[in-house]
Amino acid sequence: MPKISILTPTYNRAEFLPKLADSLQKQSFKDIEWIIGNDGSNDNSDEVIRSFAEIVQFPIIYINSSHRVGKSKIDNLLIKESKGEYILWCDSDDYFVDDALEFLVNEVKKIPESEKKLYTGVLAQNIDTKGKSQTFSHNAIPQKSIHVLYDSIGQYVIGDGTNLVLSEHLKGKEFLEVDFLITESSLLDKVFNNKKVILTPKIVKIMNRTAENSISFGNKLSYCRGSAYAISEMINKEKYRSLPKTSKIRLVLNYFRYSIHGNISLNKAQNLWSVLKHNKFLLIFYPFSLLLCLRDTLLGKVEKTHIEFNHNVSIAKITKESL
Repeated sequence: MPKISILTPTYNRAEFLPKLADSLQKQSFKDIEWIIGNDGSNDNSDEVIRSFAEIVQFPIIYINSSHRVGKSKIDNLLIKESKGEYILWCDSDDYFVDDALEFLVNEVKKIPESEKKLYTGVLAQNIDTKGKSQTFSHNAIPQKSIHVLYDSIGQYVIGDGTNLVLSEHLKGKEFLEVDFLITESSLLDKVFNNKKVILTPKIVKIMNRTAENSISFGNKLSYCRGSAYAISEMINKEKYRSLPKTSKIRLVLNYFRYSIHGNISLNKAQNLWSVLKHNKFLLIFYPFSLLLCLRDTLLGKVEKTHIEFNHNVSIAKITKESL
């Protein structure tokens, strides 16, 4: 059983994958497996991934989909195949510094064995290729590793960090498969609720923010169904009540907006989100969201990605092999 399972979902990232493979090969900590999920790429990713078998000295599990089925579905398959005690995600256009894995393992060793299940693991810092932190705001970078509740990391963390996670927390759990993308917090916030994490300023990963066609929320209104489901999963009644009034209004407007663009009926949208179930008066904002949706459509801002997602999932053939 490897100590760490590295999970890499990838979509049309053939040019970046060799740098990630090279960074894994250079790691001082060797007890790893690499599980790569090719999400229906139409570049030469398949050829590139297969070439790694002749280069690296650790096991590679290759999951290959004939069509794009989305990051959430690929991530669920990667988690299911992982055998490591710990799980660590690394996107295909990112790469590790040479001592990253050794540092992370040494950090988790500081957790008393009797408290191991009370911790998610370690969350470390990422920077972009220009050296700017992608994890912390410049005035909130901890000076040393600190132990905090995962629920409170928002005091420090503003973006993407590298999360070494005890795998038993994720086994049997799944991201919702409703669109090509749903924010990871829709699952992780629930799984890690009331658990501790070691937060460290150590830089372990470099993120390439120049890659074209990143799987992210951009200027277009894409992944609307995923966004609606994410709100319903992440914002419960307690969290909603704690928001400022203007944030509450904006959230409700956007929830209805995403639901409409995601072809979620009003009745289903009400039942999906607990906040709406217990606050029927919020329906007064629905007509305003309809007007926003009309404007979005007239401006050509909407991409109904869930339609392609539904089609691709129905026809995709997904294979698994050891390289």
